[in-house]
Amino acid sequence: MGLDRRGFLKGAAALAGAGMLAGAGAGSAVAAPGRRTATVSAQNWLAAVGDATPIQRLSIPGTHDSGARHGGPWVECQNTSVAEQLASGIRYLDVRCRAIDDVFAIHHGAFYQELMFGDVLNACRDFLAAQPSETVLMRVQQEYSEVAAEEFRRIFDLYLDTKGYRPLFRLDGGLPTVGEARGRVVLLADADAMPGVRYGAPELFDIQDDYMTEPLGKFPKIEAEFRKAVAEPGKLFVNHVSTAALLPPRSNADRLNPKVKSLLEGEGADWQGLGVVPMDFPNENGLAETLIRHSIGDALA
Repeated sequence: MGLDRRGFLKGAAALAGAGMLAGAGAGSAVAAPGRRTATVSAQNWLAAVGDATPIQRLSIPGTHDSGARHGGPWVECQNTSVAEQLASGIRYLDVRCRAIDDVFAIHHGAFYQELMFGDVLNACRDFLAAQPSETVLMRVQQEYSEVAAEEFRRIFDLYLDTKGYRPLFRLDGGLPTVGEARGRVVLLADADAMPGVRYGAPELFDIQDDYMTEPLGKFPKIEAEFRKAVAEPGKLFVNHVSTAALLPPRSNADRLNPKVKSLLEGEGADWQGLGVVPMDFPNENGLAETLIRHSIGDALA
C-alpha cells in the first residue's frame, strides 16, 4: 500500500472517529483441454473447467479488501463475509494483515475488521472441503504494521506449521493450472520473504489498480485492461474495478459495477481470459456471475 493510500485511510479514520485493534449475461467458455460440460452453480463453477486450463486463462471474480466490512462508509468495501463471498463464486481474496503479538489481525488501514487471519483460513478450508473442485487465489499483504519482512514471514509460518494450515496452501512460485490448484489456497505473496507466487512480478502479472481515480476516469482504464487481456494473453491480469476516489467505495461501486457488467454482457460478451477482477460490493448486481460466465458460458445454472 502506497503512502498516498495510507494518508487517505488516516483521513477516513479521522472522519469516522473509530479506533484501532484492542485485543449472469452470456459469455463464451474457455476452450480448454478436457473441459467439463456439466451444469454447475456459483459454489462449484470450476468443476466445469478442465484440469489443464491455466489459471490465467480464466475470468475470476474477486473482492478488493475482502475483509473490510467495518469502520464506516469510507472504509467498508464489502457487505458479505468471506464464506458468503466464496459461496457466491468469488475465487480471489485480498487479505490485509496487521502483524501483532504473533498473529495477523485483518485491517483496513487503522480499522480492525473484527476478523483474524485464522478466521479467513477457516472459511477457505471449510469451503474447499465442501467444494474440492474449487480453488482460492489469496493475495496476502501487510497492513497497518511495519514489521520486518522476516518477522512477517515468521508469523505466517506459525499459521502454516504451529496452527496446521500448511496443507491448505499451494506455495509454489509459479502460476498453476486449474487441476494443480483444486482444493488449495494459492498464495499470491505481496510481501517480501514470503513463499508462493510473487504478486506483481512483471513476468507473471499485468495489474490495473488505479485506486484513486474517480469513476468517470476509472471505467476507461478497466475497459482498456480487459481489451489488453484479450489481445495479449499469457500473464495473469488483475483488473481492479474498485476505487476510493472522491466518494466512498460503495458509492463508486454503485456507479462502476453496472457499467462493467453492461460492457461484459454487450460488446465484451465473447471476451475470454480476463483474469482476476477485484470488486467492491460485487453481490449487488450479479457482476460475479457475469464474470463466471466468461469462463464457463452456459454451464452456469
